[in-house]
Parts: sequence; C-alpha cells; structure tokens
Amino acid sequence: MKVFVERDKSWKELEFSGTCESLLELLGVNSEEVLVIKNNELVSLDEVCEGDDELKLLSVVSGG
Repeated sequence: MKVFVERDKSWKELEFSGTCESLLELLGVNSEEVLVIKNNELVSLDEVCEGDDELKLLSVVSGG
C-alpha cells in the first residue's frame, strides 16, 4: 500500500493489513491531527486498509 503523510511531505510503501487506526499507531501519527483519505474517499478510523490501497494522511488545520 502507498501512504502519503502530508506533515512529512513524503510517500511510503508499506505492507500492512488492518484498520486505519492501527496504521496511524504504527506510523506514530496522532489520529486527532489527521484526516484519512483512502482511494480518494474520506474514511473513518475503523476502515480496513490493505493491499493496493492508497492512503493520504492530511493534517487538520484550524485558525482563528
């Protein structure tokens, strides 16, 4: 699977099968700081990721 981590501005190739939440833990990414986009669709943390999936971890930004 290919994973783009916006904060690192890099793509990673991983062999992984499990939930998005497990993947974030593996990568050391705080789930409250990112949106998970799987194959161009916003998904929840309990979504299963595997194989040919392409994920983008986009930083949540707030302003005031």
